Amino acid sequence: MIKAITFDCWDTLIADDESRSVKKKEYFTLLFNENGFPTTSDEMDELFSKEAKLFENHIIEHWKTQNSRARAKTIVKLSGVKLPASEIAKLADYGDRIALEYPPPVVPGIEEVLEVLSKTYTLGVICNTGWHSAGTVRQLLEDSDLVKYFSHLTFSDEARVAKPHKQIFEYTLKKLGHKTEEAVHIGDSEYSDIVGAKKAKMRAILFAGINKKYRYNNSADITISTYDTLVDIIERMGVTG
Repeated sequence: MIKAITFDCWDTLIADDESRSVKKKEYFTLLFNENGFPTTSDEMDELFSKEAKLFENHIIEHWKTQNSRARAKTIVKLSGVKLPASEIAKLADYGDRIALEYPPPVVPGIEEVLEVLSKTYTLGVICNTGWHSAGTVRQLLEDSDLVKYFSHLTFSDEARVAKPHKQIFEYTLKKLGHKTEEAVHIGDSEYSDIVGAKKAKMRAILFAGINKKYRYNNSADITISTYDTLVDIIERMGVTG
C-alpha cells in the first residue's frame, strides 16, 4: 500500500526555464568585462556548458552537489581569468538569488493534484541543489504556495548527499514516518530520480511534461506527461502494491 509520495523539485514542481540561465550568463559576462576580461556570449555559453558537465561528474564521483560559490569558482578557473574573492562572491550570490528575482513558473496542474494527494498521503520533496541553495528553493516553494502540502523538504546541500544515492531517499522517508517500500517518487530525471528511487526500493514515476529527454527511455514503473491522471495512478499502485 502506498502511504507516502516524494517529488523532485525542478521540472516536476517548478519549471526549470531558461530565463534565469540567460540572466546569469549576462551577469557573469558583465562582471568579467568590468574587471578587464572581455568575454563574448558564446564564450560564456561554452564556459557554462563545461562547468555543467563537471558538476554532474562531481555528483557521480562524490554523491554530493556543489553550491553556487563552488560553481562560480569553477567557471572563473575554466576561463583562466583572475578575479578577486569579492567578485567571485558576487557571482555566486547572483547565481543563487536570481531565482527569487525572476521566479520560475509552477508546473501546470501540480497545485491541484497536490491538494488532492495531500488529503490521503504524506508528501515530501527530495531536491538536488546546485546554483540555487536550499534556502532559495524553499523560499520559491513558499512563494508559490506549494510548501503547505509537504511534511518534509530534503535538499542535497543540507542532507550532504545527493540523488541518486539511496541514502537521501531513505532519509526523507524516515522523516515522513514511512518505509521506502510504502512510497513512490516522482521526478523528471532517469538517473537522479528513477534509478535513485529504485535503489531505495521505492516505486517510481517519470514526469515528462517539461523535460522530455527520458520520455521513451526510462526504467520507471509509469511515465506521465501531465498530472491529470496521477491520483488514479497512485490509487492503483496502492491496490496492487
